[in-house]
Amino acid sequence: MLSVLVLGGCNLVAAFWLFVAFWMVPQDEHDQEALDGAGLGALFTMGFALPTLLLTILPVKLSWLRRLWFAPPAAMLVLAAVRYAYLVLAYDPW
Repeated sequence: MLSVLVLGGCNLVAAFWLFVAFWMVPQDEHDQEALDGAGLGALFTMGFALPTLLLTILPVKLSWLRRLWFAPPAAMLVLAAVRYAYLVLAYDPW
């Protein structure tokens, strides 16, 4: 039960930052605030999704949770990486 609460909370935090990453849409390459917000949102998502993915290993190995619990952090990690790569390639903010 504790693992569900911890992983659920971590997934919610990562989902919030993923929402921020996709919500902040830069108007052009000079919209520095939106670029920073979207980039940091993507980085924070990866920063929360990767440890969540690693924390999921033990409860799944002990059969406390099903393998389906790997899906949300893995999907958020991939989406955040794609968003960050798009921002870097399309806008070249730095």
